[in-house]
Amino acid sequence: MTDEKEKGNRFGVIAVEMNFVDQEKVDKALVVQSRIYEKTRVSMPIGEILTEMGAITLAQRNEILQMQQVIFAKTESGETPPPKKKSKPAQPARKKGGTLDISVSKNKLTASAYIDGEVPATELDINDVKVMLHAEGILYGIVDDSQIEAFLKGEVSRGERWTIASGTDPIPDAPPQINYHFDTNPLKIGTLTEDGLMDWKERGQLPQVKEGDLLAEKIPGPKGKEGMDIYGKKIPIPRLREQRFKCGKGARRSEDGLKVHATLSGIPKLSVTGELSVMPTLHIQGDISLETGHVTFDGHIEVAGAVEKGYRVKGGSLRANEIRDAQIDIEGDVTSMNGIFGATLRIGGNLKAGHIHNSDIILAGDMAVEKEIIDSTIEANGRCLINDGIIIASTISAKMGLTAMDIGTKASKSSEIVVGIDRQMEREANAIKAKVQAIKAEHEKLPRLLQNLRNRSDELNTRLGDVAQEQDRCMVQHRRLQEKAEAGILKPGSDEMEKLQQTILDLKARQDAYDHDVARLMEEDESIGQEIAAAQTAITENATTILDLNTRLDVINEAQKENRGVAMVKIGGNVFSGTQIVGPHCTMVLQEDLKRLSIVETDKPDHDGAKRWRFELNPFR
Repeated sequence: MTDEKEKGNRFGVIAVEMNFVDQEKVDKALVVQSRIYEKTRVSMPIGEILTEMGAITLAQRNEILQMQQVIFAKTESGETPPPKKKSKPAQPARKKGGTLDISVSKNKLTASAYIDGEVPATELDINDVKVMLHAEGILYGIVDDSQIEAFLKGEVSRGERWTIASGTDPIPDAPPQINYHFDTNPLKIGTLTEDGLMDWKERGQLPQVKEGDLLAEKIPGPKGKEGMDIYGKKIPIPRLREQRFKCGKGARRSEDGLKVHATLSGIPKLSVTGELSVMPTLHIQGDISLETGHVTFDGHIEVAGAVEKGYRVKGGSLRANEIRDAQIDIEGDVTSMNGIFGATLRIGGNLKAGHIHNSDIILAGDMAVEKEIIDSTIEANGRCLINDGIIIASTISAKMGLTAMDIGTKASKSSEIVVGIDRQMEREANAIKAKVQAIKAEHEKLPRLLQNLRNRSDELNTRLGDVAQEQDRCMVQHRRLQEKAEAGILKPGSDEMEKLQQTILDLKARQDAYDHDVARLMEEDESIGQEIAAAQTAITENATTILDLNTRLDVINEAQKENRGVAMVKIGGNVFSGTQIVGPHCTMVLQEDLKRLSIVETDKPDHDGAKRWRFELNPFR
């Protein structure tokens, strides 16, 4: 019944394509065919059923069967033909006018036709075209008869390839909607106004949650839809990469993966890597100083005063009035509204500060500064915003671009602004490359070392064998002389007995020496064996380490391709000559003072039509 059903389906498709019957009647006929088979085990042809139903005439049935025979002869008993690099149509005998060339795209979603010969193609009609299409197994998405007729007459795509059949692309599932039930950016220092400036009085409050509170939920999007190629085969819905919640300390994902709840009370946090967590809070009423000592806390640290000179702070996030010549290592966000002075900071999130003076800062997120950055070195993987302030004598790297009111002064040392480059990943990639080279250099020495060790082991084993033979001979001779002395053949006290006993003592001394040599050689051989094992382990471990490092390097390179930076500097006020702008592909040093402009790296054609990387200056917007 399977073969007959396949033929019936093909018969129905052809009948619909030829406009002899609609799909609804074909579906009814297929149901009737199935019921007849269930009761009688006889497969009645679908054409006869449609004829009996009055859906088609006998002449129409015969015409469909003729076309079906052409298709069956071409496609081997109804199987869909395999995809072809360039399909050649089943052509009728070449006529005076021209022939039709049909080709199929690699993805099997379109078929195009081209009239090879005179146009209009008066020797071809609509049914000729459909026979050719069906002979190629093309059954779905064929244009209607009026369009085919217009193409044959040369009214459309004259002398060009023309899409005669189109499949349907599958529609992927819509991505889920993620709703967070807390402010995911609470430590904002201000709000951007309509004119692009910052309202520094509008600041956030840290959110608080209790154990069991809902932190986030995922609402699945609408389901996608299967596609269909021109052969009538379904194209499955593309599988989207599952977006799973990443949960850290204090957060738990529900069994269905759609919700995240707090497992403790504290401050909810969404990291720059998308991890949800809840941090407990440590409140320090005064300063971090002699009274508190260094502070390490796995949560949010709230300091009412300052972090004093010489103290270290390590934790989940930090908010302090001021940071003075301290060492800060924070996984999340840092806020210091009265400024940062002479400090070293390593931050896994965002930074907000009133001032930054003479500091060394590396952060994974965005940074916003209220008034000035002076004599500092800063690397940010996000944006650098100092909308109302000035940058003086500093080196700042901001992967996602920089916006400032002023850069430099008439008398100050020039600043360097690096944009669009991930300095942290670049540094990690360079470190990995250097480590790989060092391991390879060591790795190349190991085979020779291993061979030398094996040669030494072979020499020792040869010497050990020689000594062992001498040892055995000495033992045999010692045993024989001892037996002779104990046999009573020689008179006790005689010269011969004393000479025999002296020989026995000499042999015993030689035997002890041989024992010592054997022990020494065996110990040395064991040591060499350990060195050989260590060298073999090093070879294996080096190969694994190099593979792991190269894998990490591939991940970094892929991440840099997928998450490209923004090579743009925007200045709302003045930027002074000598300022150096560095992008991924080019560098520019300003030769004159400028004001209110945007500097963007681009490779679009210049006024002469040349395409090259350069910095383009545009009015500030």
